[in-house]
Amino acid sequence: MKESISKIISDIFPNNLDYEFSLLGGMTNKNYLVSVNGKRYVLRSPGNMTSALISRENEKNNSELMSLSGFNVHTQYFDATSGIKMTEFLEDSISLTRENVCNDENIRKIAMRLYQLHNSKIIFNNEFNVFEKFNQYMRLLRDKNKFFQYNDNIDEILSFFMKLSSKNINSKLCPCHNDLVPENILLKDKDIFFIDWEYSGMNSYLFDISAFFIETQLEYDKQVMFLNYYNSSLNYNELENEILTNQFTQDVLWFLWTLVKEENNEFFGDYAQKRIDRAYTTMQKIISL
Repeated sequence: MKESISKIISDIFPNNLDYEFSLLGGMTNKNYLVSVNGKRYVLRSPGNMTSALISRENEKNNSELMSLSGFNVHTQYFDATSGIKMTEFLEDSISLTRENVCNDENIRKIAMRLYQLHNSKIIFNNEFNVFEKFNQYMRLLRDKNKFFQYNDNIDEILSFFMKLSSKNINSKLCPCHNDLVPENILLKDKDIFFIDWEYSGMNSYLFDISAFFIETQLEYDKQVMFLNYYNSSLNYNELENEILTNQFTQDVLWFLWTLVKEENNEFFGDYAQKRIDRAYTTMQKIISL
């Protein structure tokens, strides 16, 4: 692995042999902190099956567009064939976590920045539709029986998911990140940057907001605060059913995503179990509303 990473760096910087790198981690891919002649970058090496799960061409286009628009860090290099990407390391920035994202000031900054993204005139060439992605991932899953081994209510969950697919829950489309885990949000001074645009595409603004709520595990009052900063005309109680619906579909999708990845020798502990169990709990809430 060391030799392959060295070759990638040498290919990108053929005239700069003074470099070093270290592993940063990552869930979908492996990321490395690279220093070339004193300047630091983040190198992304794609994980297993990512070429089947993700359109690198769409990601490349969207990442570069977001860099030019100031929503993403500078993209130094992107090979859409291999999926290898190198971005500028944002010096003196803070990578958000579930703990520090709950800071009221951070919530305000993220909400306002996300509103700017969703209401920009930017148009991606692709759409992210959770039901189409589900069908795509299901085709990739070799052992279909595995889908039914995690929860006794999986038939009910799947039936509910399929019923939702016939409804138009993503009517108005806007540019969306679609993977707003806190680790994909960087804070530098007063600025917010969204990174890792692998799943980006035109989608409903509520998909991003719902993802942010569930991934950060924001409490009710913080969610109300976020919506108020995002757009003061939005009312949480009026949107609760749509938010829960988006969160339910996300949990089902990322549950299936995990199964596909684990069939290809990547393992995520109890991640799949937690996702599908929470999907069932959310489904019950939606039905009760």
